[in-house]
Amino acid sequence: MKAFLCTTAINTIVYVCLISSLRAQQAPDHGMMMEHEHSTGAALSYEDLTRTAAMLEAARKSTAKYQDVRVAEEEGFRAIGPDVPGMGIHYVRAHHTGFDVLHPDILLYEKDSAAPAGLMLVGVSYLLKAEGDQDGQPHNPPFPRSLATWHRHANLCVLPDRSVKTDLNEEQCAAEGGRFNAQTEWMVHAWIWKDSPDGVFSPTNPTVK
Repeated sequence: MKAFLCTTAINTIVYVCLISSLRAQQAPDHGMMMEHEHSTGAALSYEDLTRTAAMLEAARKSTAKYQDVRVAEEEGFRAIGPDVPGMGIHYVRAHHTGFDVLHPDILLYEKDSAAPAGLMLVGVSYLLKAEGDQDGQPHNPPFPRSLATWHRHANLCVLPDRSVKTDLNEEQCAAEGGRFNAQTEWMVHAWIWKDSPDGVFSPTNPTVK
């Protein structure tokens, strides 16, 4: 199990270059000419856009069963760490076998008395083992760089009660019976069950309390 801690249906994702201005000018002796000025925006192809939307929709379908947290627990997910505003409660899969969009490593829940067992599924999180590039992101990530920003955590201690401390060194962690992780794999949140106003891949979701 990998330590971690520090972000509505998705049928399409729209991250496009926005038109900054549109000006029409009458040029002498040359008729009507249109000058378009466009913002540079994020480098994102139509193929990237549609592929990412399809991946996230597939992730929703495969994780729909986990809207009942008891199903997640039956399949080996366990709560790790505290309930963090903006991120919720992390349920981590016992075994990580590599990136698979249909089988996220972490399920994100928030407390909701109306939901099964009092927890509502709000998103998922993926782990990725990869070398880092010069831009501080993983090499060849599965989601476009212009959409998803990955992160890693350092010096995490997972204690026997599944709480997490970040202020211990390896020796101190061992003394408390914990497992020390000097650096986690790359991580990214995908808010595919509760929209984030900051974006589907935002590190946190302000609507998660």
